[in-house]
Amino acid sequence: MKKSQNPVKTMLIKTIVARSVKAAEQNANSACVWWLNQPIPPKDLKKLRKF
Repeated sequence: MKKSQNPVKTMLIKTIVARSVKAAEQNANSACVWWLNQPIPPKDLKKLRKF
């Protein structure tokens, strides 16, 4: 039977995923200060918008 991953490694991976999702949410809910310089966001990012 396969051994489970190290619990510290598992916790670290979950933390990284949670923080990256939170950063994507913040990016989806914000606008660029320079109006003409905002890149087009991916379509999947629009699912994270909260307004």
